[in-house]
Amino acid sequence: MADKLFYFLKGYLGFTRKESRGFVFVIPLLLVLHAVPNLISGYLRSVEQKKYRRYLEAADALPEISLQLPVNSDTAQRTASFQEEKGKRGSERKAGGLSRPQAPGLNTVLFPEAGSVELQMVSGVGPVLSARIEAFREKLGGFHSPAQLLEVYGIDGELADKIYAVFPFQARIDRTIAINELEVGELANHPYIGFGEAKVIVAYRKQHGPYTRAADLLQIKIFTEEWVDRIAPYLSF
Repeated sequence: MADKLFYFLKGYLGFTRKESRGFVFVIPLLLVLHAVPNLISGYLRSVEQKKYRRYLEAADALPEISLQLPVNSDTAQRTASFQEEKGKRGSERKAGGLSRPQAPGLNTVLFPEAGSVELQMVSGVGPVLSARIEAFREKLGGFHSPAQLLEVYGIDGELADKIYAVFPFQARIDRTIAINELEVGELANHPYIGFGEAKVIVAYRKQHGPYTRAADLLQIKIFTEEWVDRIAPYLSF
């Protein structure tokens, strides 16, 4: 068998017998080296999945644990008041397709702090959608309105309500647009500013001087009040 392989390597590839021996030795080694990273990655992924499942099981068990705590009359009264208030909130009229955001609890993770892994705790949010949410929020510089979540592809009002029920919304802008300093390419990096709009912003600034407020953009006739209101929370002067 080995002689036939050596003959093939010599006849078709021009290998000497010594080169053929080296080739036969190296190929299995390369296959092993190729397989090892995949095996390690699969093992680490399995470990992370087990840890994540344990985390979810612990989270699911929290309500059951709370029921085992002793309840005095004062606690029972507060619980009844909370349930009544919760029912009222649930029946309130929705605005913009989303329920009114609830006040966060003491140990609640707020929406601006929830990363792609935490977002997957919400039913209906998988790895792809959670990464999409985090990337959009990061590119914007933060959310100033809960309705902005609806701009993420794959998010509707019902799913947004589920997300905010687990991670209460809090307006937070972590990065602003220095409109008097940035050039066209930098301005166009923001999801709300297209390349054409960025060119007009810079051209007007060079001709008329620095902007002092968001309303100055309305001097540019192609910009609507709706668009200016949309980007105003992200502008710095």
